[in-house]
Amino acid sequence: MNNEYDLIILGSGPAGLTAGLYAGRARVKTLILGENPGGNPVNYDHVGNYPGFPEGVSGAMLMMSMIRQVDVLGVERVLKNALRVTRTGKGFRISTDDQEYAGRSMIVATGSSPINMDVPGEKEYRGKGIYYCAHCDAPVFQAMKKAKASVIGGGNSALHAALYVSRYAEEVTVIYKGTKLRAEQSVQEAAATNSKIRILLNREVEGVQGEKDQVRSLQLKDKETGKQQVFETDGIFVGIGMKPNSELFDGLVNLDEEGFIKVNHRLETSIPGIFAAGDVMVKTLRQIITAAGDGATAADSAVKFLEGGGRVN
Repeated sequence: MNNEYDLIILGSGPAGLTAGLYAGRARVKTLILGENPGGNPVNYDHVGNYPGFPEGVSGAMLMMSMIRQVDVLGVERVLKNALRVTRTGKGFRISTDDQEYAGRSMIVATGSSPINMDVPGEKEYRGKGIYYCAHCDAPVFQAMKKAKASVIGGGNSALHAALYVSRYAEEVTVIYKGTKLRAEQSVQEAAATNSKIRILLNREVEGVQGEKDQVRSLQLKDKETGKQQVFETDGIFVGIGMKPNSELFDGLVNLDEEGFIKVNHRLETSIPGIFAAGDVMVKTLRQIITAAGDGATAADSAVKFLEGGGRVN
């Protein structure tokens, strides 16, 4: 194998695959590195907000279609994650656990990971009543009668999730371990004036219970009194936040205070030849469709960079 490429894409989720699609169509020699083809959306049972699928589509089916589209173009894929990235005189060198690859340009599409509750039962019921994306999964409550949803967290992510879930659930309880919410005041006011939303403060989540592959309750502890309670729920949205998978780039490109990669309107980072796309970068909406759009823009910028030998105007 010739390990030299015009473009190396780190990440094989919707952003990385779309970038590969556009780069492949531009006849740029491209490699996609990522050990989880399709990324996080593969685990979504139902995606109801991706254009072109009025009845919805499973995340696995959607992402497998993207993978096939990239493969048809002959874009190379290696099921390995990058472990080290270094700059060279002619571009970048990227190492996995057993190979090194050289690229003239790079797109970082490594995504982000939800911050977990780290309690017993969370892994077992992930996707079976425990969700991390309100926009993706809130419609599951539409078919339930008097559905009761829980949202874990006290910041903007949690309250925005609660507001969205309230469109589908009969009752939404925000559960937070602190004595007061951390969200912006305007978001708190929006939640406070929503008749479906109630706030439960000073409660620690200690576990998740369920039956027949479906969440049924949360084990909570009052942090002030130490009293435990079983809190019944039909579904749980974890809104603690997202952590960008950007560790490899700390000190290489500019990151914000949370570790998300800073980009300009052409998705250029602070280093010429490195672009970012999808959930790993600073942005306001993290969805499959916005990640795909980012991938297209980043690929277009990378192609122009390669053609011009310098920054994209």
